[in-house]
This record gives sequence, structure tokens and C-alpha cells, in this order.
Amino acid sequence: MAEYCPKCNYKLKLTDWRPECPKCGVNVMYYGIEDRLREEADRAEYQHAKSQPKYDRLKFSLIGHPLSIVRIVLGLLPIVATLLPMGTVNYVLPYLERNASVNLVSIITFIIDNGFDVDLILKALGSDLVGTGMIFWAVSLVSLVLMVVLTLVGFFLLTLSAAPKGIVRNITIPVIGIVLATVSFVSYNLMINNLTEALPGIFTGTVNPAAYIVAVLLFAVIIAVNVIYKKKNIQVKYKDVSEFLLPYNERPSTLAKLAEKEANA
Repeated sequence: MAEYCPKCNYKLKLTDWRPECPKCGVNVMYYGIEDRLREEADRAEYQHAKSQPKYDRLKFSLIGHPLSIVRIVLGLLPIVATLLPMGTVNYVLPYLERNASVNLVSIITFIIDNGFDVDLILKALGSDLVGTGMIFWAVSLVSLVLMVVLTLVGFFLLTLSAAPKGIVRNITIPVIGIVLATVSFVSYNLMINNLTEALPGIFTGTVNPAAYIVAVLLFAVIIAVNVIYKKKNIQVKYKDVSEFLLPYNERPSTLAKLAEKEANA
């Protein structure tokens, strides 16, 4: 319940239970409700006008230009390269021989099926016989996983492409992706050579550079698309909402309506 009448400022008493002010007769609850609703609408429209540029940049980043759509399509393709065979490994033990194709899925499946034994991994990394090869293998695997994570991060950051630093991120991420793919390839190759020398007749392996070449080419295409995007100097198409930043009674459309109403009066 209001303490004072909003029109005449009469101090209301507990006995003034009627909705009308006993002094001026105005309805205390609904007095000035149109002005209050207008003020609330003004605030809502002002907030909308402030957030509209962010929405425009988001929309333009995704579908605002054909090159934007191309970037979205290319965004996740480097992950496909991790599904291609990196090579093969073959090891022969008493009563056991295995020849397997290696890619990210087969590695993850192997870890899940055999458990992630930290002690065994640490012993292998510290082994005088196979330690160097296993370190190279760990570097190759970590680089590959980081490349996938970076690709996913870059894909989601495409929504911020129209931000001031969007183009920098869009080029930096695939450049780092190329570095990680190269490190993974070189480390995998060194692992194969090292274990083959350390375990003659027991371990052999092959390297398939196609997967890495595909990954590097895809990252390179992403960089090229972003460079072209930058050189074309494509600008965001902003929706004009400047009118809503003004109070309702100061907006050009409102003033025009009032002038038309006065002219027709």
C-alpha cells in the first residue's frame, strides 16, 4: 500500500482503505500508470538498442557473407584428418602378434579397453630401452589432442569473428593448428624409428603422412579464407536502433506522430 497519494501527496492512513485518495479522489494504484509503463518500455527498448550491435555481429559472423558460411563449413574439418590413419604399428611377442592402424579413435579405444595405467605409463617413459620412443609417442598424442581441442575452440569462436580481434583469432588458431599437426607428425615418425631400433624383430611401424598433410592443408585453407575476408574489408551490417537510445518523447518518430496529430486536429 502506498504511504502518500501520488497526485496531492496526502499522507494515507490505515483507515483509508478505499483505492481512491480521500482528499483528491484519484485512484492511488493506477495514477500515472501509463507514464510508468512508458518508462519501463523505454528501459526495455534502450537495453535492446544496446545489445542489438552484439546480435548484428553474431549474425554477420555466421551468415552475414558467403565467406562467413565457408568458414563455418571449414571450421570442424581438421578434426576429420585425425580419423585418417597416421600409420601402422606391428609388434610380435610370444604367442601374440598384432598389426594395427593408428588414428585418434583407435588410440582412445585402446586406452579405454586396456585402462589408463599411470604407473605403467611412467615406467615406460622412464625406461632405458623404450623411454625415448614412448616420450615421442606421448608428445605426438598430446599434440594431436590439443589440435582437436584447438579446432573445437576455434569453431565456437567463429561466433565472435566480427569482434575487433576476431580476425586475429581466426588466423592465429589455424596457425597453431599447423604447428601442432607438424609436431605430432615429426614425433610419431621419431617414435617409430626409435622403437624399431630399440626392439628389432619385435616392433615395426609405418608412417602415413596423408593424415597430417590433409590437416595442414585444411588449416591453410582456413587461413586463406580469413586473409581474403580481411582484404575485402567486409563490414558488419548494423541495424539502425539509435532512435531507441533516446527517451520516447525525444524520438524522431514520436515527434513526427505528434506533429501529424496536431496538423490533423
